[in-house]
Amino acid sequence: MKRLNDDVIFSLLLIIFGLFYNYQEILFYGPYSNHIWRQADCLSITQNYYEENLNFFTPEVHWTGNKENGKTISEFPVLYYTVAKLWKIFGKHEFIFRLINLLIVFLGLFSLRKLTHEILNDKFWSFFIPLFLFTSPTLIFYTNNFLPNAPAFGLALTGTYLYYQFYITGSRKKLIIAMLIFLLAGLLKLTSLIIFIAILGVLTINGLILIFKNKGSLKSLLNKILPFLLVLVVIAIWYFYARYYNKHHHRNIFLQEIFPIWQLTPEKRKETFELFYKNLIPSFFNKEVLLVIGLLFLFTISVIKKGSARLTSILGITSVGIILYSLLFFRAFHVHDYYLTNLLIFIPLTLITFLYYLRQNHAKIFDSIIIKTFATILLLGITTQSALKNRLKYESKGYLKNCELFISKTERDYWDYYHWSYKNEFKAFETIEPYLRSLGITREQKVLCLSDGSINISLYLMDQKGLTKYGFSYLTDNERIAFAIEHNCQYLIISDKDLNRLDIDKKYLQDEIGKYQNISIFKLI
Repeated sequence: MKRLNDDVIFSLLLIIFGLFYNYQEILFYGPYSNHIWRQADCLSITQNYYEENLNFFTPEVHWTGNKENGKTISEFPVLYYTVAKLWKIFGKHEFIFRLINLLIVFLGLFSLRKLTHEILNDKFWSFFIPLFLFTSPTLIFYTNNFLPNAPAFGLALTGTYLYYQFYITGSRKKLIIAMLIFLLAGLLKLTSLIIFIAILGVLTINGLILIFKNKGSLKSLLNKILPFLLVLVVIAIWYFYARYYNKHHHRNIFLQEIFPIWQLTPEKRKETFELFYKNLIPSFFNKEVLLVIGLLFLFTISVIKKGSARLTSILGITSVGIILYSLLFFRAFHVHDYYLTNLLIFIPLTLITFLYYLRQNHAKIFDSIIIKTFATILLLGITTQSALKNRLKYESKGYLKNCELFISKTERDYWDYYHWSYKNEFKAFETIEPYLRSLGITREQKVLCLSDGSINISLYLMDQKGLTKYGFSYLTDNERIAFAIEHNCQYLIISDKDLNRLDIDKKYLQDEIGKYQNISIFKLI
């Protein structure tokens, strides 16, 4: 009963943290705020599954490009397909998508609490570590969102706990479930398997050492690592299919290549690193606290003989994986904070390994009320800062403009501008669909939206197939309109700001058939 009470208390704490982060309101938002571009892409795939009953293996987006269809694949589309099926039952509600991602991450944090308790046998630290992890601005934002990075991370945490259960009990059922969850995590985001690869690495190294000492056999080693290899084989098959699918349709919408540091000039490396340090690190975790965690990591590695060799080995391999990942995708670190989500595994793993060392060698410090009180105060302070940061990404209320202690003026000014810009550029697209239908424009009739440089933001919000200003950068605006007509776009949609700013040939503006707020609609064909 005590364990049940702990589980209930922790679940309530997750809900309270969520309320503090304003999840109760954000849950009902459409695509908005940081990386709305990628959010709209995820929702676009889901919407097309929902509207067109597409085969699971043939997803599409709204943007049709020069292929005159939106066929493209990013990650394994199980979330998009599942949400689309739920929309069929309950109606299209974007909160269903957010809620599924949120519950998957909460399950991961719940699993991390149980894993921490079983390793450290301490109630306080088992609560502290997952809640501390849940102060990451990146994790907070993408947990209640549409991107697959956070749920993939949550699944990796759950898979790790279940594999630990297999390690302790020998339960084949736990092993099978763990591998299936790891498989799903890797299919969503291959980078979520950093901890999976670390466990595989430790198993392989220890098995080879035993073989070298004539205390083990190759068969025994293969039996241990075979489930891991099967997961990797299935993931590889999926990625081969995804590359094949995109090769024959749209291959440049979603990244399926590496973005290595060596492809950048020295000047670009410096610029990317400065943006990474200035913008992405604070989004990843509090800089000062992250520095302390880094020092704890170095200390833990240096005292490996006094701690858990297995835990420290997993931590060491994980850190190598993080370094390699950072080098391979460094070009994305100038703006794409969601690329960092799965690197968060470093934080709980470092803390668990360090605390295990303390428990074994300095029990008084491990149990110290003073240390735990300080940790609680730290948790509350970082939670407050992260809550304000998350709220600022969705609103600019007065109390958010007087938080100099937690949020810089530069950050507040940036989000003030974002909210103003969205209201003036994209807000009308959220409600324009009924008006378009009243004009007789069906969702299958292609449009060109010259007021959107993304792939799918405006097209998804309108639920309209067609083109935007994305791609084909060599085209002028008039050439783009001619290109759109050539590829069967029947209508031009443009905001007043762009209508006055762009040099568009008058022949394309002769047949205005409607106007909705700040958006004009012209018939092209």
